[in-house]
Formats: sequence, C-alpha cells, structure tokens
Amino acid sequence: MRNKTLIAILALATFLRLFALDKFPSGLNADEAAIGYNAYSLIQTGLDEHGAPWPLVFRSFDDYKPPLYFYLVLPFVKILGLNIWAVRLPSALLGVLAVFLIYKLVDEPFGNNTPKPPLKLRGGRGSYGLIAALLLATSPWHLHFSRGGWEVNSSTTLILLGVYAFTKALKNPKFFFLFTFSFLLSLYTYHSARVIAPLLATSLFIIYRPKITKELILACLAAIVLSLPVASQLLSKEGQSRFSGVSIFADPGPLSYVLEARRTSVSPNSILTKIRYNRYAAYTVYFFKNYLSHFSPDFLFIKGDAIDRSRVPLFGQSYLFLAPFFYLGIFLLFKQKSYLTLSWLAISPVAAALTYQSPHALRAENMVIPLTITTSTGLYYVLSRFRLIIIPVCFIFLYSFSFYFYTYYFTYPQTLPLAWQSGFFELSQYLAKEGGSYDHIIITDRYDQPYIILAFFDKTDPKILQSIPLTPRDKFGFSTIAGFDKYIFKKIDYSRDSKNKNSLIVAADELVPEEKVIYRVKSPLGYPLFKVLKTND
Repeated sequence: MRNKTLIAILALATFLRLFALDKFPSGLNADEAAIGYNAYSLIQTGLDEHGAPWPLVFRSFDDYKPPLYFYLVLPFVKILGLNIWAVRLPSALLGVLAVFLIYKLVDEPFGNNTPKPPLKLRGGRGSYGLIAALLLATSPWHLHFSRGGWEVNSSTTLILLGVYAFTKALKNPKFFFLFTFSFLLSLYTYHSARVIAPLLATSLFIIYRPKITKELILACLAAIVLSLPVASQLLSKEGQSRFSGVSIFADPGPLSYVLEARRTSVSPNSILTKIRYNRYAAYTVYFFKNYLSHFSPDFLFIKGDAIDRSRVPLFGQSYLFLAPFFYLGIFLLFKQKSYLTLSWLAISPVAAALTYQSPHALRAENMVIPLTITTSTGLYYVLSRFRLIIIPVCFIFLYSFSFYFYTYYFTYPQTLPLAWQSGFFELSQYLAKEGGSYDHIIITDRYDQPYIILAFFDKTDPKILQSIPLTPRDKFGFSTIAGFDKYIFKKIDYSRDSKNKNSLIVAADELVPEEKVIYRVKSPLGYPLFKVLKTND
C-alpha cells in the first residue's frame, strides 16, 4: 500500500511539474534564455556566446553563472532543439527526484534526523515519509522553482541527495563518496550553494562526529581538491565583482546611517560614539534582520517573495493552513533533539541574508526541504494523535492546493506577464515574418537583456554574438549587448528614432503615436506589451 501511495505522489509531482511546461510560466526570462542559448552555442561551435570554449563559469550578462545547469540543459537542447521545453525540463525532473529523496530521507530511521513517531498511523513510519513527499510535491515554493529553468533547483536537489547519502553512509560508509560528490556538484550549480553546502557539511560532521570514518575523510579530501576551481573563481576579480554587486555591502544605507548618527551625536569624535555607531555593527544588524526575515510568517505563509518572478499572487512560500504545523514541528524537533533538520533550517537562509534583497525565495530555495520536513513533523504528530481531524485537514489541503493551481495557471500569467518577459515569442514570430524588408529594427531595452531572448527564439547563429562585446555594467552590475545583425536595443525616443530610414520601432510603455502602431503584442488581459511602428521612408 505504501509503495502504491508513493507512486501516486510521484505521478502527481511529475504531472504538476511537466504539465504545459512550455506555456506556464508564461514567457521566457532572460536567464533561462541565456542558459538555453549558451548550450546551443556550445553544440554549434564548441564556444559559449562570448567565445569561451567549454567554460567552468559562464560570463553571460557579467553575472558569471556556475556551469552545471548549462551542461545539464545541453543534451536536452541537442535532442529537443532550442526551445522552452529543453531549458525547463531538467529542472522539472530534478524537482520530481527531490520528492522521492525527501520521502527516503524522512523514512530512513537514523540518528537525530526526525523525531520518533509518538503514535503510529496505519502504515507506520512510512506515513511520515509520505506526508513529507506529498507536501513537497504540492509545495508552492518547490513547484515554482521546479517549473522554470532555475539553476538553484538543481543545487537544492543535489544538497538533498547529499544529505540522504550521508544518512545511508552511517550504516554503509561507501555512501560517503556519494555524499561528497553531491555536495561538490552543488558548488557548480548556484552561488548560494557555495555557502550552504560547506556550512551544512560542517554541521553534519559535528552532529555525527562519533561515526566519522576514514572513508568519509578520504572522500572529503577528494572533494576539497575537486572544489579548488570553485575557490579560484570566488577569489577572482569576476567572482568578487558578482558578490560585491548583490551583497549587503552594496547597499550604502547602513553606512549612511552610521555617518549621520555620528554627525548628529553629542560627541561625534568620542570613542563611545565610534563604538556605538560603526559600519561593522550596522552591517551585522543588517545581516541578522535579513536572516530573520526568512522566518517571518509574512514571507513563509502570507505574501511570499516581493519579486514578481519568484512568487505567485496571494500565496506565501507555503500554504497558510500549514503554519501551525510548522511551528509545532519546530517544538517537536527541539524536544526530540533532531539536530540535522534544525541545523539545516537554521543554515538555509544564510546565503540569501548576505545579499541586500531579503527575504529572497530564489537564493534561499534550499530552505524548502527543512521547511517541509519540519511541517511534516507537526502534521504527522497531530494526525497520529487526533485522527478525527484527518478529513477536515484533507479538505483544507485540497481547497488550498486547488486555489493555488487556479492562481498559478490563470491569475498569475494575467496579472504579472512581465515577470517572465512574456510577449517576446510572439514578437520574434512577427519580426521573423515582417522584419526582413527593413534595414533596422529598434527594440526597447525596457525589459532585461532583450538580445538574448530574441537570439534564443530566432536561433541566431552563435558566431554573430561571439564577435560582439558587452556594454559596460549598469548600476545593478549587469551588462548586455546593444545590438546584433539588424537589431538595435535602446530606450525608445520616437521623435529621434522615427528619423531612421526604412526601420521598425518596437516600443513597450514608451510614448509613441498610437495611430501609427501597425502591430501589437498584448497581454492576456489585453493591454499592449509591445507596440510596433514603422518609420517614414
């Protein structure tokens, strides 16, 4: 019975992650397009879009992305072609794998991972694992990042695989090599994993130090050697520039506060004033404020991430009705001294808290695993003690999930189409059909890195982009390409741009004469995403 239930949950997880994957999320964002196009470029030429041969770090928009997800996407692009399915399918499949792994992790009777069931349900401890698998399969947080071409979702699955391998290794030391290999690979997937994986590995060593074997020591030494390229990247100018662009130190707010507080204090130059108001204390407070924001009910259960691309309207990172079970689960984990889950929960937002945008669902996505285990602990405890509430809980769960399903597929693409840069596919089709007779196509740079999305949909010859330099970095630390072939990407100034001979102008929300618009790309609600005009001959 347990196996049949698990198969049903995995089938549900697969359906939720694969259904209409190329249409929802609606659109293709620039990061996804960069991953797919660079894989395509490597297939075609053996070089990435900037002419680097098989790189261990992809320059992309000067944000220097780790390489693993690019190479995971590459065979899918080779088989399926350069399309949305090829970019998103690896993440979706890894999301399904994570559902299976969390079941195995919770079901594994070992050490201090999860509390012993206070009262067994029918099916024994397996019910505990099934609850965790079901919650992750339907988790708004995990579903959201499984359905996009997100590198972070691969790092979350690899870290989960590593933790599961570690628990298996407590009985069979040969699994220590799988543990270290999984954690090592996670370092090559996403920037935040380079903080989380070492911290989590350290916590595992501390929690299970009596069981450390020579096999684990050898595996870790091998992992350290193989991670040296990551260390060199972090110490390089490129790696440091990426961190400096998003870290809390890039926000001048705390420093400005310190300087103003000193200036207005009674004794600006006194030692006490300097001790009370200093940049180190200010940024430390900033870090802890960011860190704690990831545990706020507002983020976890009510509103979720503030970034439109990382959230679904009206939902937090988890369902609101699960909040009491999460907090009860924390209490039970402390009571049972379940240090692995607690340490993972505590470590999971550290990387995100080091950046100035917090709480941040993307950079803290690995938190969904301990969040799910903790919630499952509280839910299992309540259901095993109060069986009469099983039916009401199932009803509330079905209602919450159905509302989320409706919101994701109907409300989200209608209200926030620009979150995923919707409209570029339709625009590319129109330009491919009509643009050939024009000398120039001037396209708004209103949306992030439009060049890579059009290159993706047009399947532009990679050799064209490889010969074009990036622009200087903007205030957010990103670069782009100002134009290629007949495309020019810039802020639209119609009075000036209309003087170009035999050209098309593609505007977004810029002011243009509506009577001269010859084509519109509209959102699901009917307002224009792009307006196409032609210049006078």
